[in-house]
Amino acid sequence: MAILPLPVFEEDLKAYEEEKRAYEALKVPKTLVVRFSFMQMVGEFPYQGTEKPGCGSKIVVKTHRGTEIGEMLTSTCPNSGCSKAVSRKEMLEYIQNSGGRDYPFFEHGRALRVATPEDMREQSRLEQAKHGLRLKAKAAAARVGFGAKIVEVEPILGGEQMTVYFHAEEHRDVRAVLAALQQDLGGRIEMRQVGARDEARLTADYERCGQYCCCKNFLKVLKPVSMRSA
Repeated sequence: MAILPLPVFEEDLKAYEEEKRAYEALKVPKTLVVRFSFMQMVGEFPYQGTEKPGCGSKIVVKTHRGTEIGEMLTSTCPNSGCSKAVSRKEMLEYIQNSGGRDYPFFEHGRALRVATPEDMREQSRLEQAKHGLRLKAKAAAARVGFGAKIVEVEPILGGEQMTVYFHAEEHRDVRAVLAALQQDLGGRIEMRQVGARDEARLTADYERCGQYCCCKNFLKVLKPVSMRSA
């Protein structure tokens, strides 16, 4: 009895071979544009690895804050096989049109590697630990009478520092709460004050359109809004 190949498997094999050829034709990018941090910062970092990450790949980067995991947005390279690759000129024009100097864009850092399974497991552990860290931070703030609201606590992969975001309309003296946080959480702590819209960015929920609110996904520079406009 003859065994005939099923068309569906033949099509799958053909698609796989085409994708493989396209990947092999790609050049290793020299720089990667990566989004990192709860505040959705963006950086363009040199990359000296041998792997060819694609848009959406998790990348371990060395930033001004330490070693952390980010998400690759695009690559400034001439890969004809990647429809999402942009030129550096196009990227800089986008930044200029989206806030210019106020845009949270960084160039001092390095893309170390594509995240390994071990990196992702550690990142998952940090994500699961956030709730407990936030409760500890709130308890420390209450103990020293720090009246501002603790919004979020952000540890990073390398453990170099932990960022505590708090919401307050006016400037707050953080020396007492910083000492309490260092005692309870350990390590280097950075206190970062955020406004109402930055708080929404950190705790963003879905809007009626089915997407995250715009201040999380799109708006990087939050300009003051008049009461009439609001």
